[in-house]
Amino acid sequence: MHARKPITLFVAACLGAGSVNLMAQGLEEVVVTAQKREQTLQDAPISIAAFNADQLEQKGVNTIDDLGTSVPNVKITRSPSNTSAATIAIRGSATINPAITWEPTVGIYLDGVFIGKNVGGIFDIAELERVEMLRGPQGTLYGKNTVGGAVNLITSKPSGEFSGKLRAGVGNYSLSTIYGSLDLPAFDLGGAGQVMAKVTGSYRERDGLYDNVNDPFGNPLANPVLINEFNNIDNTVGRYDILWEASDRFDLRYTWDYSDLDLAPSKNQLTYLDPNDVAGVNALLAPYVTGENENRDSVSLDQAKFERSKSISQSLFADYDAGSWGALGDVTLRYIGNDRSLDWDDDIDIDGSPVNLFTSARFIDYEQTSHEVQMIGSTERTNYVFGVYYFEEQADVYNPISFFGAFGAPVSQNRYGFDNDSVAVFGQVEWRPAADIFQDRLTLTLGARWTEETKDTYIDHPNDVDAQGNPAPFSGRAKKTFNNVSPTFVAAWDASDNVNIYGKIANGWKAGGFNGEAPFEAAFTTPYDAEEILSYEVGIKSRWKDNRLQVNGAYFYNDSTDMQMSIFVAGSSAASIVQNAGEATIQGFEVELVALPIPQLELAASYGYLDTTYNEFIENGVDVKDQKDFPYAPRNSASLSAEYSIAAGNWGDLTARLDYEFVDRHVPYIEPSQNATSEVRPYGLVNGRLTLANVPVGDGQSLKFALWGKNLADKEYRINTIPFGIWTASYYGDPRTYGVEATYEF
Repeated sequence: MHARKPITLFVAACLGAGSVNLMAQGLEEVVVTAQKREQTLQDAPISIAAFNADQLEQKGVNTIDDLGTSVPNVKITRSPSNTSAATIAIRGSATINPAITWEPTVGIYLDGVFIGKNVGGIFDIAELERVEMLRGPQGTLYGKNTVGGAVNLITSKPSGEFSGKLRAGVGNYSLSTIYGSLDLPAFDLGGAGQVMAKVTGSYRERDGLYDNVNDPFGNPLANPVLINEFNNIDNTVGRYDILWEASDRFDLRYTWDYSDLDLAPSKNQLTYLDPNDVAGVNALLAPYVTGENENRDSVSLDQAKFERSKSISQSLFADYDAGSWGALGDVTLRYIGNDRSLDWDDDIDIDGSPVNLFTSARFIDYEQTSHEVQMIGSTERTNYVFGVYYFEEQADVYNPISFFGAFGAPVSQNRYGFDNDSVAVFGQVEWRPAADIFQDRLTLTLGARWTEETKDTYIDHPNDVDAQGNPAPFSGRAKKTFNNVSPTFVAAWDASDNVNIYGKIANGWKAGGFNGEAPFEAAFTTPYDAEEILSYEVGIKSRWKDNRLQVNGAYFYNDSTDMQMSIFVAGSSAASIVQNAGEATIQGFEVELVALPIPQLELAASYGYLDTTYNEFIENGVDVKDQKDFPYAPRNSASLSAEYSIAAGNWGDLTARLDYEFVDRHVPYIEPSQNATSEVRPYGLVNGRLTLANVPVGDGQSLKFALWGKNLADKEYRINTIPFGIWTASYYGDPRTYGVEATYEF
C-alpha cells in the first residue's frame, strides 16, 4: 500500500533556505506551528515561509523589516515618516496608512497573540526561535481575520537546563550592541511539577545615518535645527519567561515583554523627477530639491524632534491534555490571554526644509486585551481545531498639525480615538478518507470563521479649516457593527512520495470602520465598508535528487471586493480620506528552489510575479478604474542566496553566506498625480555574513565570531514618500552598514 506522506499546500523554500536546513543527508524539514499544532513545514496545509533562529542570525534579522524582501510577493518596509511603523504587503494586499484607527491587512502575531496595530510594529524581539510568514487570507485558524496574510513571531521557551548566551558587537555609524540570555535550571516543586524560567535582554545603539545641519543656503526664513541626526537606533528590549509544568498533562506559561525605542525621526528630503526643473516646485523650497534617487548625507529640518515607542505586553498560556474524548479522539485544551499597552509619540518635520511649513505630531495611548480558547484534537483520520476569540482595544490620539506655521497659520488640534471590540468563533477540520479510498493519498480540509466587530470612534477637530481656509471645526462619535462568515476549503493529493499538488479556496475579511484622521465631518461620519477577498490557489511542491533539490510553485487568483483605500489629501488638513475601491483582481505566482549540490553548499532562488487590476473604482459616481494605481504591488520580486559551510578543525565551523534581493518598480499611492513624484524605482540589495562558530573554550562552552554587511553595494534607493503637491518628501533605505560581533555560549 502507498505510504502516506501528508501534503496539503505549497510551502515556501525561500531565500537562503528560509524553510530548510543544511544536512549531509539532504534538506531537513522545519517544525512549524502555523496550524495550531506542531507539524513539519512541508506538511502544513498553508502557504508559508519559515526562518529558524540560525537562519535569522545568518540574515542579520533584528526586526521584521530586515525580512522585507526575502520572500517572493512579500514586501515589508517602514511607513512614511517613521522607523517603527510597519507597511506590510503580501500578494498585493497592503496597509498603506499607519494610522491607529486603521485595521492591518497583514496580521502580526507574537507567540499566537495578535498585535493590533502596525504603529509600533517594527521592534526588536529579545528571543526569537522562528518567524513564519503566511501568504493569503487567514481566519479559520486565527482569532483575528486578515485578508493578506500573517507574520508569526515565535519565541523560545525555557529549557529547564542552565545555559546562557552573551553577544556583543560594534559597527559603522558607531553601532554598539549587547544581548544576553540566561536559562535557569528547573526548580522542582515535588508533587506540583517543576518551574523553569528564562531572562533575556538586549540593547542596540547607533548614531544617525544622516546629519541635520543648519540651513546652508542663507534663507532668511530658516530656523536653527533642534536635533543633529536622523535614523539613529536606541533600542532597549527585555523579556521574562516562566514555564510551570504542573504535570504531564498541564502547562502554564507567563511571558512579560518590554520594548523601549527612543529615536530621532526618519530623514526626509525634497525630491522631484528632474531637480533642474523647478516649475512645479515652490521657489522657497527649490534649493533643497534633489533627484528622486539622490540620497543626501545631510539635510536641514528645523522642526524635527523625536520618535518614541514604548510597549509592555503580558501573556498567559495554558495547555491541558484532556486525554481521549471518545469519538473526538485525543483532545488538548488551550488558553491564550494577553494584555498589551503601547505609548507611541512622534514630533516630525515633513517639509524637507529649515522653514516651518509643515509639522505633525502624534501622541498615542493604546491598549489591547485578548482571550482565546482552543480545542485541538485528532483521531485516526482527522485533525481539527475549534476556537472562541475575544479582542478589545482602546486608543486616544492627540495629533496637532501645523501647516505654513512660518506665516502664522494656526495649529490644527486634532484629537480622536476609539473603543472597539471583536468576537469570533472559528474551526477547521482536516480529514483523510479511509485508506482503501484514493489509496490514502487525498486530504480534505474544511474551515469557517464567524466574526462580529464593533467600531466605536470619536473625533474632535476644534479649529480645523476647509480646503479654502475657512473655519470648519467639527466633533462627534460614530459606531457600527460588522459581521462576517469566512470559509476555507482545501483538497490535497499526494501524486507520489515526493510530488504533491493541492487546491485551495479561502475567504478573507477585514472589518470596516471610521476614519479618525478625516479632514471634514462627512468623511468621518460616513463609515467605510468591510473589505473581502475570495482567494483561489493551486500549487505543487516536490523534492528530487535524493532530497537534495526542492522545487515548489503556486499560482493564486484573488477577487477583492470593497478594497479599503487610504487616499492622502495634501491640502490644509494634510490628512487622508478612506474609501472602498469597488472590485479588483490580484493574481500571480511564486516559484522557489533550494539545491544542495554538495553537503557543504546550499543554493536558493525564488521569483514572484504579481498582476493587479481594478475592475471597478467608483469615485463621485464615476468609474475611474483606469485612472488609479495599485500601491505596494511590484510586478517582479526575486532573491538568490548561497551558503557554504566547512569544518575548520580545532578552530570551529566556518560559514560564508551571500544574499541578493530584488524588488521591481512600484508606487506607494493610488493617485497617479502623487506617484509622478513618488515612484519607487527597481532596486537590488546585496547582504553578506562570515561566521566562525563552535570555537571551543571549555567544557560545554564555545565562542562565535561574525563579520556582516548589509547593502554592500551602498545602493541608494527610495522606499516611500509623502507628496504635498508643491513638494514631495522622500524616505530612503539604509546605506551600507557593517560590523563584527562575538558570542559566548555556555
